[in-house]
Amino acid sequence: MKSASVQLVESFFDNPLRFLKLEEPQRHGNMVVLPLVLKGSTLDFICVSEAEKQGKIKIVETDSVELLKVINNSDQQVLIPFGVTVHGGKQDRTIWEPILLPARGKQQVFRREGFDGANDGKEVIIPAKCIEQSRWRIRANLNFEPSNIRLNPKAAYLAMSPAGQGAVWNEIQELRDQIKVEQGAAPTQSYLDITRNKQKKIDSLVNKFENVNDQCGVAVFINGEFIGIEFYANPNAWRVMSKEILGAFAVEAIRDEDKPAKEIKDHYHNLFINTFRNSGMNFTVRKGHGLGDVVEFNSQDGKWRGITLAHENTMVQFYLVKREDTDKTAKIENNQQYRQRIIPQPFRIPQRR
Repeated sequence: MKSASVQLVESFFDNPLRFLKLEEPQRHGNMVVLPLVLKGSTLDFICVSEAEKQGKIKIVETDSVELLKVINNSDQQVLIPFGVTVHGGKQDRTIWEPILLPARGKQQVFRREGFDGANDGKEVIIPAKCIEQSRWRIRANLNFEPSNIRLNPKAAYLAMSPAGQGAVWNEIQELRDQIKVEQGAAPTQSYLDITRNKQKKIDSLVNKFENVNDQCGVAVFINGEFIGIEFYANPNAWRVMSKEILGAFAVEAIRDEDKPAKEIKDHYHNLFINTFRNSGMNFTVRKGHGLGDVVEFNSQDGKWRGITLAHENTMVQFYLVKREDTDKTAKIENNQQYRQRIIPQPFRIPQRR
């Protein structure tokens, strides 16, 4: 019998208009955005950047590149979205699972064995991937800060895949070459440094898009192709994170600005709906590191991959992206050097259980 979380996500793919209202498209350059408005109930939570600014959450280094420790002192539920990046510690990281932390002391959540934590559930071990290949030293202390830069869709696709750490590094290096960032501008091959090098251009594009009333997310088209969607069960979370989310998609628009655009023969709304209805997704579900279930999904043809966190019969964060060069991606995902690659540190990257 399918879990309630999988049934929820399947029903969204069957009929996304049951959950979302599609607003009119906004176009600037080679990027088109459909603002999304959530239908139905919302959830009350704050995002990790808000909690960090209020001094109510701390993200701390561990001995493993794939694990971070979060200490939550907030009296509200805190969302750490999939694809958020954090700066500091021994290497910059990205979080590759949406995590909803309970309000302080309200509910016990899963903690990985082998780590000490308070009995009230304040400390949670969360999964991470490195986005800075050539550093393993502390700059200031073991703490991290949210960077307000989101992982770009192509790197996010690989972060969700079984390809492993090496594939994410490979994509970051490819991005640096394609958007023409000099080695000296990102000496540690940091995704954050690479992206900041193009920040003015990213901001120039992002600032042209306007939020609509009660907006909760976006569907994005680049050069006439639907490339991804991200939305939240809380319009305030979207308002707080909208610039960084649009910025991640803008990275792909800048990367592909010289490529020919596909002729649009149908309305953007119809393209959006038909993509979901014809996606042919496979679904898996597991308990999240925080509240709720993590549902992952990928299309049978390898073009699409996504993730959502289901809690209280609501999708807290929904993220789906397309990988254009699927043949190349398949080779990367099947290549053992990317699954088992050893980073230049005195330990091997632990395999995900």
